[in-house]
Amino acid sequence: MPSSINSARLTEIEQAAQNGLTEAARVALADARSRAPKDTGKLRRSGRVIVDDVGATVRFTAPHAYLQHENLDYQHPDGGEPKYLENAVLDVDLGQILADAIERGVTDG
Repeated sequence: MPSSINSARLTEIEQAAQNGLTEAARVALADARSRAPKDTGKLRRSGRVIVDDVGATVRFTAPHAYLQHENLDYQHPDGGEPKYLENAVLDVDLGQILADAIERGVTDG
């Protein structure tokens, strides 16, 4: 690590990165919820963002979430699509959201 970056500055960057990961995960969750099969709405409501020290995870906890996600043959007459989470993650520019959050965190700090 270059000597010009002190530990307080690194902590500031780390915090900005953590904020960016959380923001990116929330954007992905919102997009995935809109893509998830609707039917009763239970699946969409089961979406969560879980944040820990090293990252953020988007997860759907409804018992049928995995089957609905993976089965390409299921029909969704009330709206939604298979691969709803995967497609959301692929379509949302997570890297740009993260970079913007780090830039904001560093320039504001």
